[in-house]
Amino acid sequence: MIISELISSNFRNQRISTISSKLTEEYTVATDLVSYSQPDQVFPIHPEQQFFLDELIEEKITNARVLEIGLGSGVLSIGALKAGAIHVTALEINPRAKNYAGFNILTNGLEGQIEIRDGDVKDIWKPVSGDRFDYIISNPPFEPTPQGMTHYLHSAAGIWGLDFVEAIFKELDNHLTPAGYAQIVTFAPGNAKEPFMLADMAEKYLKGETTIKVNPISIKFAYFVDRYVENGQASREQVEEMKKIAKENDVSHLYLCVLHYNIQGKRSLAVTETNLAYESWLDPL
Repeated sequence: MIISELISSNFRNQRISTISSKLTEEYTVATDLVSYSQPDQVFPIHPEQQFFLDELIEEKITNARVLEIGLGSGVLSIGALKAGAIHVTALEINPRAKNYAGFNILTNGLEGQIEIRDGDVKDIWKPVSGDRFDYIISNPPFEPTPQGMTHYLHSAAGIWGLDFVEAIFKELDNHLTPAGYAQIVTFAPGNAKEPFMLADMAEKYLKGETTIKVNPISIKFAYFVDRYVENGQASREQVEEMKKIAKENDVSHLYLCVLHYNIQGKRSLAVTETNLAYESWLDPL
């Protein structure tokens, strides 16, 4: 059965997306529909994945052994291989995502090139203890989330949306090869000028050369968290408490960012806007 027939017969309730970048040929992945609202939803393709793939560094990804933290549908791991990586080790906690990723790996002819390992929420580095990689990639959970709210596994990340990013930063140097590179796409809270919380966190933990690329289109923090009430996911009291804490910490905006980290580079931090603007970044492509 050819792929189009397989998709037609078995994926009537799934979303089929096509994606490409300057380093990758066009390829297709299956995900859940946006309307699938269970916590184990496999995240549909959004502008953040396009942003990430557009930012891959050719000379670093070519022939690289890659680690992805948070495989999801497999869209980034597949993109890394199509951009020139030779092997990907991918961590994932969600059984539903592993099934989707396995299907997408097979339909893109990449079986044997991506090893899927069980992730560990309490210690994200435990599944690769002692291992080092040339290129570490991640699209981790990064949505600012009210305390006590049941949310998607792919999204919940504490009040600032930075819990998983911080866990990555803490041990990142210990899992990169001497010439290693890392790339992370994330939401990042900040003021009207910049995503200062992500910048402060990078400055605290990262010892090499860090560049944060910022999508020039930001959104209001209050607008984003109000959506939880509109969607029936959180109470008005939960959201108002988040907004109160945000105001106390000078947080008014959310930014979509890709962070680049070169362990070999001299310790530095730069924050710059992208040349491309990724519009409507809360909506699927």
